[in-house]
Amino acid sequence: MLCLNFILFIDQKYLLILFKNKFFNKETISLKIKPFYELFNITIQKNIILIIEPNIYHHECTPGYSKYFIELGYNVDILLHKSGIDSFCSFSHVEKIRIFSFINRFEIEKCSFNLSSIIRKYDFILLETTDKDKKNLYINLGLLNLNNSIFVFHDVRFIYSGYLNYLNQNRVWTLGNFPNGLRVNPHYFGDIRLRDKNNKTRFFMTSTPRRNYQFFVECMKKLKENKYDFEIFITGRSNAFNSKRIPYYLTENFIFKHKVSYSELYLTVQNSDYIIIFIDPNDRYGKEYKTIKVSGSIQLVYGFLKPPLIHQGFTDFYNLDNKNSLIYNDSNFYNIMEQAILLDNKKYKKIQSNLQIIEKKIHKTSIDNIKKIVKK
Repeated sequence: MLCLNFILFIDQKYLLILFKNKFFNKETISLKIKPFYELFNITIQKNIILIIEPNIYHHECTPGYSKYFIELGYNVDILLHKSGIDSFCSFSHVEKIRIFSFINRFEIEKCSFNLSSIIRKYDFILLETTDKDKKNLYINLGLLNLNNSIFVFHDVRFIYSGYLNYLNQNRVWTLGNFPNGLRVNPHYFGDIRLRDKNNKTRFFMTSTPRRNYQFFVECMKKLKENKYDFEIFITGRSNAFNSKRIPYYLTENFIFKHKVSYSELYLTVQNSDYIIIFIDPNDRYGKEYKTIKVSGSIQLVYGFLKPPLIHQGFTDFYNLDNKNSLIYNDSNFYNIMEQAILLDNKKYKKIQSNLQIIEKKIHKTSIDNIKKIVKK
């Protein structure tokens, strides 16, 4: 049961990528990829949205934003780095999207003046990541002078660096429920199939800098000593938590897969039972994940309906409670891990059902907020 990507060279103008994924409702998905320069040769009709992601990250958000616009009756053109293509490996509406791939952001910067004349032909343009240090690029693309451009902020501090005037126009979007900006949370990865709980409980967690992993490892040692059967998948761009951080006798319980492709990430999450969101509200950096930014793992929780293990200090911000999550505090993380392992499949599926209720509410909120500006 693997996610396999087949790349066929059709001609010099585009690639056809076939994604085969047995964990999703569609076994094979055909995705046409055009090179960046083909954007200058296409016909742009009405009811088309352009999504621009100039970075080599945040591609996990692109399918979710695309799905929202498609639900509202639009087709979607997408400009993104080649590394983000397989974030669409389980996308169900490939006939509604066109992907234009670049290899280096310099391609966009070099053609920004000509590209600006293309951009203005779209109904709306969504800048998927608005960074403080790329404002000159946005100016050259003409995004700041258009009345149909939308800016997504993954860190709301950047809103105050010249974007406040877009707030009352509903053109500032955020992933979380912050005082400024509309909450539009992209968490669609494909039409997933809910799975039963594994016989050997499997946890998923991302490796992130500035976390107290020693405390985490001590809890795992205790689980091992008490002869619990479990596995923990670790992914993430950061190598902060790796095999050197655990004792030898725990190596069979940990699977480290740093810097995986999106298709492999999706498969790993789908294979897991729980997602551990290991952030501490008492830590200066941990507090940021409910004041200025959103945990990337929460997107996976909503999209794959995997119950999270999360500190009680974050539950309100992420719309979670003890009916849809396993909540720990400063002193009982081990007990919650133990509870997750011992939970039977019937109770596990109930938690998933409750989590699905929250996901639908977040989806509705996101759609309603999009409609405040995107009106057909």
